[in-house]
Amino acid sequence: MTGSLLSPEAVEAQLAAIGAERYHDQHPFHHLMRDGKLDRGQIQAWALNRYYYQARIPAKDAYLVARLPTPALRREWRRRILDHDGDD
Repeated sequence: MTGSLLSPEAVEAQLAAIGAERYHDQHPFHHLMRDGKLDRGQIQAWALNRYYYQARIPAKDAYLVARLPTPALRREWRRRILDHDGDD
């Protein structure tokens, strides 16, 4: 490591490469599911895990919002909670 900062473009390119490599559709489990090679219990376990994960996102975001130091940052993250929970 040289100690120099990356340009914004370089950071974005590296993040995009990591996302392309590690995105869930690249995981071996996802390939088995896509190819119909999982049994009913495995699919049910995946669905339960996925539901719990999705249900907890707003709580995680709310916890993060509570710890942010500025109103501007809190407003940015507040949108994520509304995206998942709605505003009703």
